[in-house]
Amino acid sequence: MIERLPLSAHTSYAELMERLRLGRVGDYPPGSSFVSKTVKGRLYWYVQMPTGGADSRKQIYVGPDSEELRETIARHGEHRADLDDRRRLVAAIIASGAPRPDRTSGEIIQALAAAGAFRLRALLVGTVAFQTYAAHLAVRLPVTSLATLDLDVAQDFGVASNLDDTLDRPLLDILRELDPRFAPVSYAFDARRTTSYSLGERYRLDVLTTNRGAPRDKPSYLPTLKSDAVPLPFMDFLLLDPVQTAVLHGGGALVNAPAPARYAIHKLIVSRDRKVNPEKGVKDQLQSVQLIHALAQDDPFALRDAYAEARDRGETWRKLLDEAISLLPADARAVLEG
Repeated sequence: MIERLPLSAHTSYAELMERLRLGRVGDYPPGSSFVSKTVKGRLYWYVQMPTGGADSRKQIYVGPDSEELRETIARHGEHRADLDDRRRLVAAIIASGAPRPDRTSGEIIQALAAAGAFRLRALLVGTVAFQTYAAHLAVRLPVTSLATLDLDVAQDFGVASNLDDTLDRPLLDILRELDPRFAPVSYAFDARRTTSYSLGERYRLDVLTTNRGAPRDKPSYLPTLKSDAVPLPFMDFLLLDPVQTAVLHGGGALVNAPAPARYAIHKLIVSRDRKVNPEKGVKDQLQSVQLIHALAQDDPFALRDAYAEARDRGETWRKLLDEAISLLPADARAVLEG
């Protein structure tokens, strides 16, 4: 059964998220203004830098229109430099039982957030994203499902190709500012391309993207992140309709993560698609079961909607799901088939 975090952790997390959101739109120079643009029928928000400075005509992408973003923009003047307060909130949430990332992951995520990667709609995926669901859903997660020595960052290829904003420097430069030993890792099928960055055998960051029918042995270039990325099947399902969560490191970092229901179903699929790595498949299934139990109480409709959508995507999807579900505990299986 799922064990809940105390109410105090939920309250502290809500306050931390509010402060992080306000901070994202509150760090621009005095005189900055927010403007909206309609692109292909959708509304997006940008910040216009004040006139007279080096960036006087530059518009920086903020995000797609939503009621939450409009409210945050309306309150952007309330932002204060409250790093110490946010550190206390993070410490309180961790003390309540929520996991923190390892130090290397935490520092990389904070550097990516400061550079604007998550503002540009990059997502954390994989175990570090899963860690953030503990505070997001106010549940305890088993330690066995949290261990990792890598970080996965993903972005939809369509977003990367059409967003008119980029990081101001390549991803490798951001990483080397943290540790000059970071080195590019050549893509397996093309030594001239880089989709991963590593600290020897100690740590690795992988960049992933959606597979829009392209062959899997050819990487895709993401201009927003100034990096190549590995196109993976099933990734478009995972990256649709992401949520904002907080990484509990330092004063917290506001990131994007897959919707928990999509993460749970995606992990079921890839747990059976990884026949060459059964240990990772077991970990994928464990993470999925934990989220299924949590969402069965909090948001069963989102879980069943994600499950139904995945089954509707074709025979391959249904085959992998059926294999994975046959291995689930009876109570988790009942939630999906209910």
